[in-house]
Formats: sequence, structure tokens, C-alpha cells
Amino acid sequence: MGQKSNLITLQSKSKNLNLITQSPRTFLKSFVFLKNFERLLSKKNVIIDKKELNFESNRMFLNISLFFSSNKTLFYRKKGFSNLEEKLNNDIKNLFFKQFRKLDNNLLCIRIKNLNNFLDQNSLNLFYKNFKRFVGIFFNRRFNLFIDFVKINSLFLHSYVSTKVYLYLLGQIFRILPKSKHGRFLVFLKLIFKNLILASKDFEGKNKKSILGIKLIVSGKIKGKPRSSTTCIQVGSVPSQSLNKDVDFSKLHVYTLYGVFGFKIWIYKKLKN
Repeated sequence: MGQKSNLITLQSKSKNLNLITQSPRTFLKSFVFLKNFERLLSKKNVIIDKKELNFESNRMFLNISLFFSSNKTLFYRKKGFSNLEEKLNNDIKNLFFKQFRKLDNNLLCIRIKNLNNFLDQNSLNLFYKNFKRFVGIFFNRRFNLFIDFVKINSLFLHSYVSTKVYLYLLGQIFRILPKSKHGRFLVFLKLIFKNLILASKDFEGKNKKSILGIKLIVSGKIKGKPRSSTTCIQVGSVPSQSLNKDVDFSKLHVYTLYGVFGFKIWIYKKLKN
């Protein structure tokens, strides 16, 4: 048995949620405001990667990073909106105007970062070429999800999206798969990780960080078995515990017809010299 990773000694990451205020009432209201805001955007097929809410006197500053799914971008183009950020600003006003009225602040300043603008064409073509043969296996009647899969892989390769968003995408692919495809999905994951590590070496000059190893643990009733089991997939080297190395960790619960599955992922990255 290999040594388990110690979550306590993994390198701590900076928190995206910043609610520094002297009033507990303002803190609670702001926390509920952010949760409702994230829920409303998720219903519109918009994924929030990072969010930060700051206070200064009687003003609020909201910084968010968003990824528009293919369904949303196609909807905007059909409506004639070439600039997604302009349409989003109007949608945000309608979405949480009622929530903002519950707060005691007079002014809210919003800064939106559209992650779709950071897509790299070369990496998109590479991932599309390598995984297009899996469209009929895992993305049957979900071609838009496959396009999102290619885009998020490209953004994750260049460190534009967090590990949490990447794991969420893997969970969406696995969520509606029948038990007969669970084994293929595990092989598919290993192929994804190999391609990410190889692509990280090919685009080493453009990347902020290079990926050295990925480990993912899937727990649940895999292949529809009556008892739950644990499967570990690892490509490359991932240190079990370290304070001086960059290791990202994220976990997720995926709800399926066969029960709840637990996903845990470790990403070992190295800063470019």
C-alpha cells in the first residue's frame, strides 16, 4: 500500500473569498448574496471559477472569473450579442438586484473576467484531435459538453482555471454514464492526464506552470457493484506531503443513478524558471 497524501501538509492556497468586515451581520448577508449569485449563474450555464467580494466604507467590490458554456455562447449569438460581457452586465442587474437590496451598501462595483477570451487555438486543436474519437462513447447527444471539455482542458493547461472547475467538468461527464461505461471512463481519465502532461511540455514556453503529475481517486459503486470500492489513477509523480512544492487539491461529490461517487484530485505543478 502506498503512503496516503496528508491534506494538512499540502501547500495552502490563497482564498478567493474575501469578506473582511467588522459587522457579523454584513458578513452573513454577503455570504448568502454570493451563494445565491453563484446558484443563479449556474442555472444559466455559466461557471464561476473565482469570486472575491471586498468592502470599503459603504461600497462593495465584486471580482469574478466566468466561463461561458457552449450552450450559453450559442444562445447569445442567436440573439445577436457579439460581446458576451455587455449582455452579462445586463443579466447580472436583473439576476441579483433583489439580493443586493438586502445589503446595507449603497454602491456595488463589478469586475468581470471572461475566461473564454484566453483560449489558445493550438491547444484547442490538439485536444480536439486527440479526443474526438470519444464523442460517441462519452458525449452521445452531449456534443456541447465535449466542446466545453476541450476548452477547459486548454484553459487548465495554461493555468487559467482552477482545479475545482476542472474536477467539476469530469464529474459532469461521469454523471449520466451507464455502469457498463465506468471502466472505459477510468481508461479515458488516464489518457486525459497523459495528454495534459505531454502538452504541458510542448507548451512549456507559454505556460505559467508546468504539470508534472496528476492523481485522481474515485470512490463509489463503480460498474454497479453492490459494495463501494476505490480506484486510484496516477500519471507522473505526485508528492504525498510537502510544504515547499505546489500541489493543488480538490474534491467533489457526483450524484448518479447508482449512488454518490467521491472524486479527489491532486495536481503537482512546477513554476517555470
